[in-house]
Amino acid sequence: MILNVTPPKVFAPLWKSKARYLGAHGGRGSGKSWDRGAHLLVRHLTEPGLSSICLRDVQKSLDQSVFKLIVETAHRLGAIEAIKPVESDRVIRTPGGGIITFAGMNEFNAENIKSLEGFDIAWWEEAQTAGQRALDLLRPTLRKPGSQLWFTWNPRLRSDPVDQMMRQDPRFADSRTVVEANWRDNPFRGDELEEERLLDLAGDEARYRHIWEGDYEAESDMQFIGGGMVREAMERQPNPTTVDELVLGVDVARFGDDRTVIKARRGRDGTTMPAIKLLRADTMQVAARVMAEIDRLNPDGVFIDEGGVGGGVVDRCRQMGYNVIGVNFGGKADRVIDGVPKCANKRAQMWATMREWLKSGGCIEDNRELEMDLTGPLYSFDNNNAIVLEKKSDMKKRGVASPDEGDALALTFAYPVVARSIGRAEDQRKQEEWHPVWGSQNG
Repeated sequence: MILNVTPPKVFAPLWKSKARYLGAHGGRGSGKSWDRGAHLLVRHLTEPGLSSICLRDVQKSLDQSVFKLIVETAHRLGAIEAIKPVESDRVIRTPGGGIITFAGMNEFNAENIKSLEGFDIAWWEEAQTAGQRALDLLRPTLRKPGSQLWFTWNPRLRSDPVDQMMRQDPRFADSRTVVEANWRDNPFRGDELEEERLLDLAGDEARYRHIWEGDYEAESDMQFIGGGMVREAMERQPNPTTVDELVLGVDVARFGDDRTVIKARRGRDGTTMPAIKLLRADTMQVAARVMAEIDRLNPDGVFIDEGGVGGGVVDRCRQMGYNVIGVNFGGKADRVIDGVPKCANKRAQMWATMREWLKSGGCIEDNRELEMDLTGPLYSFDNNNAIVLEKKSDMKKRGVASPDEGDALALTFAYPVVARSIGRAEDQRKQEEWHPVWGSQNG
């Protein structure tokens, strides 16, 4: 059978990938489900004998499943004669004894989920409702060589288990292929869908962005930096000047799957110079790259996280004659920030300073990964009513990626820095006002 299928460009990586986990997330009208349905059908028509299961959290009837979508896709591709839908049995029979079946994960427990051991593909639609226990049941059960788990979801909360697994948890990074798709990526969207989108666009912005742009729902009250603030900063255009300070922040990896990040900021411009990210680099490699960036940029200040192995980076740079300042995240907060409650430690202080910078006109690159870093940490108050930012290790325990780039940007606010150009101008002014006999003309 000849099938003429050209998936939209945004989904092409999923069709090519052999990864264990495939995921597509985004807002309404993106075509995620249609694409996964077409891919599943093509796999069954070209690989006789394939067995797949289409899941939802709760699926009491076929009306709640993608059964109809797959049958309609077969009609559209001219392949309906090659399959046999049997609604009474909740299956679609495919060539070579293949089968596509449909179930709710609520129907499975530790015993009967063993029936899925021989399946090739499990596709979980609307996976934002998936519970952690259900994922823990499913993952080790689907163990056939080459088997895959597919997930499609509209992001809801950052803490949703599927979002943590497929977008945040670095343990899965080498085993997953994930794409983001929204309405603009769907070449087949019709006029009716566009009309609905425009109606929502004229309403509440946060609701629109969640429904159509795939943003998370309204932020938690304990989220230190909200998504709205970050998006506003991403939409601003940089306008740096020569009198703006140029600062480097270096967050050194603490764990094996963390990244070392070197971030440059000039005044309110956090956009122009993209972050440099190093994975599994040792102390000497990190120090060498930091020194190379200092030589290239000639920054006014360099702040390096000196906790753990970061101390070795600080020592090496100083040994080679570079003027860098080590910063202890757990150290005492050393200044008061206007409009901000007192902070329990240096890291909270830097993040609070960065938050005020974002609010007052700072601009950052439009980058989903950076957005997740900045909005990821939660906060609380200690016994002295001082702000405590969530530790990286605690974030990792709840499956949220370490905010390495967020910490690197925060490090650029460790201490006040004055641009060298301002210092040189002040020195020149003093020199011009100095008289060899009378000294300073200003007394």
